[in-house]
Amino acid sequence: MPVQPADQRPLSGRSRALLLCAAVAGIAVLVALLPGGLTDAGSAGHASDAGLVAPRTYHVKPPGGRKRPERDKRLHIRYARGDDTAAGEKTGRLTMDVSGAEETLRLKRFGNGCTSSGGVRVVCKVGATYDSWADWAGALPYAAPGSKAGDTGRLRLRYRAPDGHVSTATTTVVVGGPVLELQAPDTLDGVRPGAATDLDLAVRNAGETTVHGMGLLVAADGALTLARTFANCRYTGGDTAPTTATCSFPDLRLRPGQTVVFRPGLRVRAPEVLDHGSLHQSAWPLDLGPYEDVVVPDDGEPGDGPRLRAQSRTGNGSGRWSDERETWTEVTTDNPADYAAIGAHVRAAPGEEREVRVGARTAGPGDPGQGGAYDLVFTVPRGAEVVKEPMEEIDDDYFEPLCRHRGAVYTCPLRRVHEPGSEETLPFTLRFGDSAGDGGVRLAARKGSEPPADPDTVDHAAAVTVTLDARHAASAASGHGRAWGIGGGLTACAGVAAALLWRRRRTG
Repeated sequence: MPVQPADQRPLSGRSRALLLCAAVAGIAVLVALLPGGLTDAGSAGHASDAGLVAPRTYHVKPPGGRKRPERDKRLHIRYARGDDTAAGEKTGRLTMDVSGAEETLRLKRFGNGCTSSGGVRVVCKVGATYDSWADWAGALPYAAPGSKAGDTGRLRLRYRAPDGHVSTATTTVVVGGPVLELQAPDTLDGVRPGAATDLDLAVRNAGETTVHGMGLLVAADGALTLARTFANCRYTGGDTAPTTATCSFPDLRLRPGQTVVFRPGLRVRAPEVLDHGSLHQSAWPLDLGPYEDVVVPDDGEPGDGPRLRAQSRTGNGSGRWSDERETWTEVTTDNPADYAAIGAHVRAAPGEEREVRVGARTAGPGDPGQGGAYDLVFTVPRGAEVVKEPMEEIDDDYFEPLCRHRGAVYTCPLRRVHEPGSEETLPFTLRFGDSAGDGGVRLAARKGSEPPADPDTVDHAAAVTVTLDARHAASAASGHGRAWGIGGGLTACAGVAAALLWRRRRTG
């Protein structure tokens, strides 16, 4: 059988794989160069039907009256379309008009590209898509001199798109209105783990007009649960007990200055292990709907308890009143965690680099949660310098230092030391000089965090000790020599192997 020429021998598996990859890559390049690639010409998106969106009701403060809460100050108007590629071009026209209601309302223009006709009609050049919260052009209604709380007027809006399509909307503007304030304590401290705690729900109307119907949201984080349910509320969340209640009181009438409490009252169950939890509440007039950024579940199951009822109350009660869209209460259980710092001992030669790991552990029984409760403060040993520090991934393949530092003191967040029995250490690579001194680590309560008091703080500090060893230096130098010898031998062997391969290919 004749010997097959070398240039016609079967390709190895690796060679075949390389050729296949090259072929696929070449096809991909050709496809990319084709006009439109392989995309079906009929698959291009089409602009959706456009529409002008505005709130049904908007409230303004009466002349000389109380300012509206921050959440009520912005009138959100938007014109949306599927194709927003020309959003920045001033090719649309927005008209806002309160004519016929001049005794109640006026318009104040803002931004660029708008003209006003006596404060009654404002016309603005806007983009092919528009959002009054993002585009700096539009107008805000305000109460006309002589108007009083309860007066209403209509704000008519008209948007003309670049293609000539016209969309309209109407908003009823009310002078004054209800302002709901919630009362809740900022914190509940020292709650027994797993215990049920009662908390009053109180709402008052600090505005100028009566509330006709009210919505109420009570939501706990995953650590707290709602231990009592009511027939006129719907509940969601939680594996063993609900965490969110949405309640509706369509028949409630709350006059200006009047306060109500809801009975039988809220009962929450504290976490068994975690040392903290949080609860937030929100209330709104039904005709206005939930406030911006308040997430209200649209499903849920009704409770199996009695109906939650509103009762008038006199006096201030306890807790802080707030007109923010949500009121928060932090719950801290009497469930501390015993933390201990982790130090290190390192033996090194002058000029050598060594990795040192420092950190913390916790023996429980409390769990401060994923955020942790302490920062690690690492003081670099005297005579050493940091050549590599812990990093964290900010984005895909983008890293930044985890710790902030001033001189030889590094402050690092501890994020994984929370479950009882867990620990976390952080790696620092140090280069040691001719002399050495000790360093140390200590635990510092994180700013803004108030965990239950650690029952034993003596172990919140640990030493980082260094032993410089001249014999270790000689051994290291010898090791480096052997490494270079081995490396040189391997390089020579690689050269011989390459020469033999070349000769074999030449002689076939």
